[in-house]
Amino acid sequence: MSLPSVADSVEPVGATVGSGPPEEATKRSAGADLWRAIARNRKALVGLCILLFFVVLAAIPGQIAPDDPRAKIYPRGLGPSVHHLFGTTAYGEDVFSQLVYGTRQSILIAFAVGGLATLIAVLVGVSAGYLGGTTDGVLSLITDVILVIPIFPLIIVIAAYERNAGFLTLVVVLGVLGWSYGARQLRSQTLSLRRRDFLEAARVRGERRSYVIVREILPTMTSLILASFLGAALYAVLFAAGLQFIGLGNPNSQSWGTMLYWAENNEALGAGMPYWAIMPGVCVALLGAAFALLNYAFDEISSPALRLRKLENTGVDTEREAKAAVPARPPDPKNILEVRNLSVAYASEHGPVVAVDDVSFDLGRSEFLGVVGESACGKSTLVYAVARLLGAPLAGEITRGQVLFKGRDMVTLADRELRHIRWRDYSVVMQSAMNALNPVLTVAAQMRDACEAHSTMTRREIEARSKEVLRLVSIDPVHLYSYPHQLSGGMRQRAMIAMALLFTPELIIMDEPTSALDVVGQRSLMVQIKELQERLGFAVIFVTHDMSLVSHFSDRLLVMYAAQVAELGRTRQLFDRPLHPYTQGLLEAFPSIHGAKERLLGIPGSPPDLLHPPSGCRFAPRCPHVMDRCRAEPQRLLEVDGELVRCLLHEQAAASVPAKEGVA
Repeated sequence: MSLPSVADSVEPVGATVGSGPPEEATKRSAGADLWRAIARNRKALVGLCILLFFVVLAAIPGQIAPDDPRAKIYPRGLGPSVHHLFGTTAYGEDVFSQLVYGTRQSILIAFAVGGLATLIAVLVGVSAGYLGGTTDGVLSLITDVILVIPIFPLIIVIAAYERNAGFLTLVVVLGVLGWSYGARQLRSQTLSLRRRDFLEAARVRGERRSYVIVREILPTMTSLILASFLGAALYAVLFAAGLQFIGLGNPNSQSWGTMLYWAENNEALGAGMPYWAIMPGVCVALLGAAFALLNYAFDEISSPALRLRKLENTGVDTEREAKAAVPARPPDPKNILEVRNLSVAYASEHGPVVAVDDVSFDLGRSEFLGVVGESACGKSTLVYAVARLLGAPLAGEITRGQVLFKGRDMVTLADRELRHIRWRDYSVVMQSAMNALNPVLTVAAQMRDACEAHSTMTRREIEARSKEVLRLVSIDPVHLYSYPHQLSGGMRQRAMIAMALLFTPELIIMDEPTSALDVVGQRSLMVQIKELQERLGFAVIFVTHDMSLVSHFSDRLLVMYAAQVAELGRTRQLFDRPLHPYTQGLLEAFPSIHGAKERLLGIPGSPPDLLHPPSGCRFAPRCPHVMDRCRAEPQRLLEVDGELVRCLLHEQAAASVPAKEGVA
């Protein structure tokens, strides 16, 4: 049957493709966003609560402490009681009152030293990284010298000259000597930003260096600056207490360190006054823990990859339900791979996001299967799940289904078992060869690592095999000892394929290996892959968003939309007579190099939010043939002329033929 064009559907006036949320929904202050992030992070909440507790103690000690901390009006060495929570000192002072009043100096030292050390670190680190040249050399030398000097002995020596050092001396000494590590980090970050396009654009506009540093560079390093401050504050709390404990502070000041000093001088632990010695140390540890927890929390808030969330059972199947839902049937020996009812979900702040939803397909031996679809439809998640490579930072979880490779369910295999079959029986070619290849190791070294991990070959055998696979992909073996940056983009990608062929696996999974190449390079690489497949007999799963790329090379195509299989069938039939409106839309979106010129048509609208997918057909909001039933009920795969399609338009044609899972 002939299907009307996807572009025949007309969007409402004023509608825009991929339009975002209403403007009022985006007017949220940075402070509100930060508070929401803190409220969702347990480390941040615990650290903030502890810090606020001590800040309150420091702010209003007179309203909390029952007595003057210097008042020697009680019997000496009293134990804990209702009137003296932690007992009294050897001089008749209330320990609890001393703890409360000692909080102020400890908090002030932490914030003052943190602020001073961070200010110096920002000035030195950012200036050295951005200005470069002699400035960078001099400032880096000073930073390195301070970084390698043993700080605590140096502080002791300096503080010894200021016997009974007061608050200002401690702040200056600790602040001036505590900035080097933060400056080193800020310099490295600035160096990575210095040649970014947005900084080049600022220079082209004629902006002053001070403007570029303050308005362009510093805002991008907020999390690093905050981490530097929290680290310096933690260091200040511990070092200040240590200096005061050994008598290098003012013994008459009210602080936790001086409490420890007097408790040690009076042998409090042995004299029956343990809380005098223990509680100041507990307070120092708690305040230090607060700064450390906040530091870790802000790292997680600024770097989503560090936030490894686990899926909740709500919204996804449990393991027991998953196993019960998968039909038990023996694997077909004709297939190298059978994926059955596979589902993968990612944990998010708002609930599980199902990125692969009940996907099934079979892959025959020596078969070439193309997986196509728009970005974020689940293609890469699918193949990473098949290869069992999901994990940090791709912290997705297989919630349902089976992946039968040569009859073994890889979902149930442990990491040790997977290591025995990875690269020997199946291998993976990553999307970006420049990122997948280690930039500081030669191609030979990386091939040697793979061979040593999976075989007992000698060095000479490894070198011979490495040269052999390079010849297979049309690379002169002279490049075996080249670094990745010395190879062109096409050669890097071929080198990755050569590494995947080291053990002649039976399955190679390729995740958009041609995305960084031009059209000529893509065609050349595809021809090479197809020739190798026919010559060596391995099966291929090839992921791409460009249907035209695999039109002449794949045996079958799997079209994904919004985490589901939209259509699965033989490549030629799918190109000549697409069944799903989405497949037709993809075919109409790229030009043909043969025949008359035709107007290119796009698919209106945007894919659905996988956190809250539509209850019916997921393509319904964009489909020109949508019916009420499409929106009301979920669609199942139907078999039509040996092909699988998820669409009600073909319900009558498929009524008499039940769909076979994963078979087309």
